[in-house]
Amino acid sequence: MKEPWRKKARCNPQILFVGVAFFFWACFSARANVYATDIRVNGSWQGGVVVPGSPVTISFILNDVATNVSVQIFAGTNVVKTFVADTNTGFNTVVWDGTNDDGSAATVGAYNICVTAAAAGYDQWTNITDDGTNFDVFFPTGIAVNKNTNSPYYGRVFIGNAYTGQNAPVGILKCNADGSPADEGGFSTGSYPWSGGRYVSPSPGKMDIGSDDRLYVEDRSVDGGVVMSFDQVISPNYLNVLRADNYPYSEIQLSGPCLCGEGTNIQISMADLNSTYLDTNNTPQPGLGILSWMLDSNGVVATNDLGTVKVTLTNNSDLTLAPDAVSVDTNGNIYTVQRVTDSDLSSSEDDTTNRFLSFPPAPNGGPPDAQSTWKIGSGDPTLENAFGVAVNPTAALVAVASRGYGNDPEDLQDGGTSIFLAASGSLVTNIAESPGGFSNQECIDVAWDNVGNLYITYQENGFSQSGWRVYSPPGSNQATTIAVPIIQVYQSLTPPQLSQPTANLGPLNFTLTGQSNVTCIIQQSPDLINWTPVATNFCPTTISSISVTPPDTQDFYRAVARP
Repeated sequence: MKEPWRKKARCNPQILFVGVAFFFWACFSARANVYATDIRVNGSWQGGVVVPGSPVTISFILNDVATNVSVQIFAGTNVVKTFVADTNTGFNTVVWDGTNDDGSAATVGAYNICVTAAAAGYDQWTNITDDGTNFDVFFPTGIAVNKNTNSPYYGRVFIGNAYTGQNAPVGILKCNADGSPADEGGFSTGSYPWSGGRYVSPSPGKMDIGSDDRLYVEDRSVDGGVVMSFDQVISPNYLNVLRADNYPYSEIQLSGPCLCGEGTNIQISMADLNSTYLDTNNTPQPGLGILSWMLDSNGVVATNDLGTVKVTLTNNSDLTLAPDAVSVDTNGNIYTVQRVTDSDLSSSEDDTTNRFLSFPPAPNGGPPDAQSTWKIGSGDPTLENAFGVAVNPTAALVAVASRGYGNDPEDLQDGGTSIFLAASGSLVTNIAESPGGFSNQECIDVAWDNVGNLYITYQENGFSQSGWRVYSPPGSNQATTIAVPIIQVYQSLTPPQLSQPTANLGPLNFTLTGQSNVTCIIQQSPDLINWTPVATNFCPTTISSISVTPPDTQDFYRAVARP
């Protein structure tokens, strides 16, 4: 049986052609709950080539069933081809042979791809996942969704698992928007030694994705409350972003992270879980409230940078108890939940402490905020043991995940997810029951995607079921996704050339000359008769550099263009 535990940025789309501002606006003016992700050309994010007799396959994933889907090929701002595509949840394809809508051949040049999905929608907030194996997590913790529209991983979902179960190692799950496992594998530890953790120390814990396309994950089980960042495949080259030297006291428990900003102005915010500390003289020191740090050029917080207090935790502040989560919207407003909880998880309906607060943007160089914009939740059992908070990309809605209350941790009541207006704290809806009708679900964390869907991690019904769900907002909808890969149309493929070979105690380096946006296969032969592919290289320009690792023999090399 699982054991209970107690706790718990924006990028501009890539513009590939000069003068496509109108095209960009037209594709991203709509926001909705059904949308296309993982758009590929011939199975690749690096683009494809059309020559006569050699079509390309455009594939994409839908997160939900659509009413209609169109795939459009653009030359600049002009639509040259429109396909009516399948509307099924998951993997879908169309094939372009390089002809225009009128049947004529498309001119030589580079082309963009847009996929527009629309749906009649639902009457209310509706679960669009099926609680199947793709959505099962043995001991779920944090959840994050990639909202970077210029990333090939746009729409990817990450979920932490902090307890080992049957076929459920500790680490991070990687899913496509439809719940299917990531192509490179649906799970990874990133070679980081996650401890699992329970109660106050989940490992991995909460997480967020920055505009730098990296996943930031907290680990409260480590002395120092560290935060690491990983690339989108969770490979072993992680960065230790936030460390013990970035906090002034020895007892460190930080909850977050929340990433804001882009480029050289990326900021990480955390909530200080502790209310007081004992210094070396055993004198109580106050918890610090909400803090933020700037990332340096290496993508980490600078050594001994103690950050900036954004919201203070004092008797004179509206924040009187240790915050348990933090989210910051695009305007700089700060949202947090206080740790209003009893040790036995019993109800605190009579507690007059406000559990959910919003603070204005902290002034630059000025004192930290103490007075909230609004504060709600006094005596509200649906906000008992509030754990997670997240504001949506439009700064219109903010969601709170709550574990609920009860004397028996396996029979919590009133847990759920509440959605509020970010401007006022007014309740929009409370998702109290699970799709199966259980009212004792324990919600752990929340996140939003770029088109308005709400994601939650949960446990319910005496820990018999756990995982992640997606809730779609009510109303009809439509959203357009611009593909990262482009398509290059040529009349024919020019054989690429390798030249200027150099070797330096290892790799063999060449200059590759050919056509732009073409994938080339580098082949090796000992006799100029039998050729073996040894590398694949996508060439965005006509001249590029490539490197291969040669064997301990004398061999020949050539490049072959692949459509």
